[in-house]
Amino acid sequence: MTIYFKDQAFYDCDTPEQAPEGARPVSPEQHAGLLAALNSGCVVSDDLTVSPPRPSEYHEWDGGSWVLKPTAKKKMLQQAKSEKLAEVNRAAQSYIDRAAGLDKVPEFEVATWTTQAFEAKAWHADPNAATPTLDAIAASRGVPPAALRQKAYEKTLKFERLTAYVAGLRQAVEDKINAAANIDALTDISLVFDPKAEAE
Repeated sequence: MTIYFKDQAFYDCDTPEQAPEGARPVSPEQHAGLLAALNSGCVVSDDLTVSPPRPSEYHEWDGGSWVLKPTAKKKMLQQAKSEKLAEVNRAAQSYIDRAAGLDKVPEFEVATWTTQAFEAKAWHADPNAATPTLDAIAASRGVPPAALRQKAYEKTLKFERLTAYVAGLRQAVEDKINAAANIDALTDISLVFDPKAEAE
């Protein structure tokens, strides 16, 4: 049995007559090499010439080289922008989780932060405002309610400053991503935090 190649496909034939017209016989070694080339994204011509690997899923083979048509180039850039934005969003969330200690607190407790913040700010505006959640937490911890309210208020303001700071940075980076004219421009875009801001 002999292996033949034509039109990006291999054929196992017992006789030359069984092979497609114009198909070329290849040795087992050639078959292995050509198969590896095809699997790596290369195009193998009927004369067994092997192209460079396909640069991306958006490139098309024009018979002599890989080309990137305008519509494909636009799609490629949009995909790169989406991936870059997702990367930035993950970095921003990770920073908030670490800086605010979200990664050290169980989810059910984090879910109470909004209520705690609301009560703490209401108490700060009016010392007679009801703070049932904060009072319950204080009772469970065995600490004075007023001390916990004050601490919750301070933490609320700090968290609001932190999230506003990171949100502003993230949105500025998103603007740069959206404005990028090509993939090279995206490479230079990153989300950089000022360590001093976390301590403020």
